[in-house]
Amino acid sequence: MSNVVRRPYLGPRVRGLRTRELPRDKLISLIYANTLDEFLNILKTTTYNITLDKLSRDNLIDLRRALVRIYLEKVKSIFLGSGSDARSVILSSLKFFEYENIRNLAIAVKAGRNPEDFILWEPLEFTRRRYVVASLIGARGIEEIGERLRQIRHPAYKAFELAARYGEDKLSIFLDRQWVEDFSTSHIAEKDKTLNAFTTDLREYINTLIALRARLWGLAEELGELLIGKPSPIVQSAVRDPPTRFLDIANTAPWGKILVDMVAEAPTLENIVIAMDNIYPAYVKQLSNIYTAKFSEFSLGALAAHIEYLRAEVMTLIRAASLLAEGVPAEKRRKIFEPLTR
Repeated sequence: MSNVVRRPYLGPRVRGLRTRELPRDKLISLIYANTLDEFLNILKTTTYNITLDKLSRDNLIDLRRALVRIYLEKVKSIFLGSGSDARSVILSSLKFFEYENIRNLAIAVKAGRNPEDFILWEPLEFTRRRYVVASLIGARGIEEIGERLRQIRHPAYKAFELAARYGEDKLSIFLDRQWVEDFSTSHIAEKDKTLNAFTTDLREYINTLIALRARLWGLAEELGELLIGKPSPIVQSAVRDPPTRFLDIANTAPWGKILVDMVAEAPTLENIVIAMDNIYPAYVKQLSNIYTAKFSEFSLGALAAHIEYLRAEVMTLIRAASLLAEGVPAEKRRKIFEPLTR
């Protein structure tokens, strides 16, 4: 049965999401803004028209909350009135914020800060999973957070176990890894071929990034424990081949050309790792186009790709404002966001 027949409601909703993406000129203006005032003024001319009167280093958390709230409203426009399969995709995608809250709580605990100052409750209330993060409040250290997660059988405890073995500084990427594994092994991802293809693409991307970092960490022999599933040829190349050879092989992936363009002048392992972090928004933007063309806007794979790009768009705006507030020079910011401007 075709996607159109099975989900006639989905195509118009996905098209609606696409029309609410930032136009390229607005995105470029925002990420290259010279001051926070300029950033805020441009932002208010877009669909991310927030109510903040002033933006400073001290209220970046308010910007983050406002942008995520707008993102959630966009997602709700699809969630309400959709079938159970589309709702399952949306809930699996929104679990990112569950892992993000766990990450931020762990950072706050380690720094001796109040965790509740860094938690975004709205996504958890939408997914009805507020209890997960609430159960971690009051933990006195990273180990206790991991133990509490293990006790409630939350998959994120595995990230804390890996961090305990290989270093707490790696917790963030281990949590990203666990979210992708959670998404890719969900019932709906295993059942629908278009969504399975999308999560497989995400899995190869995170596996490649982990393999590259494992070389830098000196953990190449432990790679089997760090990866999600079996390594693809690209992942195997990432951990064993010279950088130039890896780039030749990676060029076959949807993100390959974006990566090659970023590091062509200096294809070192360190530069490739940095570029892999920076190209993600451009990569999922490309995936949203690929899945629409390949499976149509009525497919669950296209839905997941569009939602993921919108989240990446929000994270890009938050990052751009943060770098601007920290006084990072324009040239360095331009290099970070270059993949989105090509």
